[in-house]
Amino acid sequence: MNKLVLLLVDGLRADTARDYLGYVQALNEAGRAHWSTLRCELPSLSRPLYATVLNGRTPLDHGILGNSQAGQRCGDTVFDDLAAAGRTSAVAAYHWVFELLTGAVFDPLAHRETALPQLGIEAARWYWEDDYPDSHLLADAEAMRLAQSPDFLLVHPMGLDLAGHRHGGESTGYSMAARKLDMVLAQALPRWHAAGYDLLLTSDHGMHADHWHGGPLPVERDVPLVWLPHTGGAEAPAGWPTTQTGLRGFVARRLGCS
Repeated sequence: MNKLVLLLVDGLRADTARDYLGYVQALNEAGRAHWSTLRCELPSLSRPLYATVLNGRTPLDHGILGNSQAGQRCGDTVFDDLAAAGRTSAVAAYHWVFELLTGAVFDPLAHRETALPQLGIEAARWYWEDDYPDSHLLADAEAMRLAQSPDFLLVHPMGLDLAGHRHGGESTGYSMAARKLDMVLAQALPRWHAAGYDLLLTSDHGMHADHWHGGPLPVERDVPLVWLPHTGGAEAPAGWPTTQTGLRGFVARRLGCS
């Protein structure tokens, strides 16, 4: 039975991924990855695009159109698909994902490790400070994987987005954040592969040199989509998504939900 990690790297441009994720490129050159690019939906903002990745609809359709819509649920999501099929999940993600799934305003003192069993999410670690280190988040994810062995693991680090807002999308600070994430992934991915998990790496949006995103320019919209199967091989799997709205269906199909 398939198992999957979705690594949703916040604010990672497609060109930055190609230029600075050295470990991932090593797997690509060895024929153990399938690399492509997606163009994110508009507006190219975080909360709307988290919702798009989760529920497979554009922001105009699901109604999450800005980052300020705290506590608004985005509708049914891939977690509903997985729960209906009896598949289990774990999540290590920014607190906006909690709000999109529950429709509740996040309370860090109450919700830090709130599971959502109604969605099949048996374990969760929600963070709320943008400077929460990617290394710590991947360690959180690995701890839950070891404890719960979920079928699906969503991991959502914020380091690239934070660096882009601080330094710009063409800065050394931004490229260094990509390098650091790649080094942490080089420690985590072999463990995930050994446990039978495939990895799908992508992002919600890119980053402009002006320290922001939200518009239609390619640097704000073009994000990586990388398939790293535990069995190796560079073939695109069946149903490979060609749009950001197709990610929900792809995850569900990989996990036997449709």
